[in-house]
Amino acid sequence: MQHKQPKRLNIGSGQRPFGPGWTNVDINPRWNPDVLADAASMPMFEDATADLIVAHHVIEHVGLGEFDGAVRECHRVLRPGGSLIITTPDLDALVRGWIEQRLTDYLFCVQLYGAYMDNEADRHKWLYTKQTLAKAVGNAAQWEKLLPFDWGRIDGADIARDWYILGLEAVK
Repeated sequence: MQHKQPKRLNIGSGQRPFGPGWTNVDINPRWNPDVLADAASMPMFEDATADLIVAHHVIEHVGLGEFDGAVRECHRVLRPGGSLIITTPDLDALVRGWIEQRLTDYLFCVQLYGAYMDNEADRHKWLYTKQTLAKAVGNAAQWEKLLPFDWGRIDGADIARDWYILGLEAVK
């Protein structure tokens, strides 16, 4: 099935699919995505056809450097001026919060290691700081701008927000 005009993609949609106007993409059929695909290989989407791509709590589920292909593929699918938004647990905030006892051991470990739900894909394999996330995304593709995500409302997108969640916006 060819998707010629994906305006907004939610890659790694998992158990948090976005609403109308979004195309939910996931590698795991368990989540019933609109498109079953690895974010690193989405040939069903043409070049420069997406306005916005969100990778909401996805990057932490792959090892260091393993997300590079997905970042490059998102860059290919985005139109010039389009944005890739990545959210992930913030390693700096988590560690500070745990040391300051703002997080229970349970919540700290769930954010650090992931909430296992009978599938290895549920586990977290790597976490980032603001600096290391920007460096990783910037090294994977050529972006016009790398900015902290402003946490503004995005219609139809259910994006978790908390003090220990990091957000980055990469503009093509």
